[in-house]
Amino acid sequence: MITAWKWDPSFLPKNGGQMYGWFFFMWIGIMVIEGVLLLPVAAKRNRKTTDRVVLIYGLIMLAAEIYKQIFFTIEKGEYPWNLFPWQFCSVPMFAAVIAPLLKNGRVKDAIYRFLSFFGLIAGIMTLIIPEGFYWDYVTITCHSFFWHTSIVIIGLYLIIANGYAKSIKSFLPEWLGSAVVYAVTVGVALILDTVWGLALRNVIKTELTFNMFYISPFYNSTLPVFRDVQPYIPYPVFLLFYVTAFCAGAAAVWFCAFGIRKIFGKLKRKKRAAG
Repeated sequence: MITAWKWDPSFLPKNGGQMYGWFFFMWIGIMVIEGVLLLPVAAKRNRKTTDRVVLIYGLIMLAAEIYKQIFFTIEKGEYPWNLFPWQFCSVPMFAAVIAPLLKNGRVKDAIYRFLSFFGLIAGIMTLIIPEGFYWDYVTITCHSFFWHTSIVIIGLYLIIANGYAKSIKSFLPEWLGSAVVYAVTVGVALILDTVWGLALRNVIKTELTFNMFYISPFYNSTLPVFRDVQPYIPYPVFLLFYVTAFCAGAAAVWFCAFGIRKIFGKLKRKKRAAG
């Protein structure tokens, strides 16, 4: 029954082969269509609508992740600890389910900012280098593409709907709010990697790796760039480099959004002057 979910090897490019085939561009097209339909809605800046859109995405992602966890537990005959859902790209699922249910305030705003800047950079980075997207199974491959295109859409939607990146003065509070949430998620990943990672190695004694956020002190990172750096520097330096790189990436997203807003603002003013 499980083999019925497998791709024909000649049907879809796998890791190490052509990553940017028709299947990749099909999902990029789906993402663009979602953007065309949803971003004009975001521009209306209705808080209730924003909460509903984010929650719907979060619940669909949660259902997809539950399916993935059950699927691989059955397929492997044991729980797939290497696929535990607390990776940088997994956290937006929890944030998208929790944040819309919170009362308006600093905590909710900080989580939405995290989704806007850190979530968006996570989605963009993985779509640029989709190394781990192609699985042996149809549904899990679709899960990967749906997941990462969704966190891009959520991030863009929130930037527009919540009016982020409107002025230079707003950079520090908006970026700091998102960075605090990111720091918490990294802290949780580090605790899991250290405490639960030791338990899996020494008590449960599974051969599966456990590398949340790919910052485990016991396993080398598998992320591009970081995997080449970690073996040659002390672990604390690697961890600092990792956190700094993603914080800088989130800041870059903010400034890109700010620049795009400025460009569209100038175009609107020219159009009004011409009219």
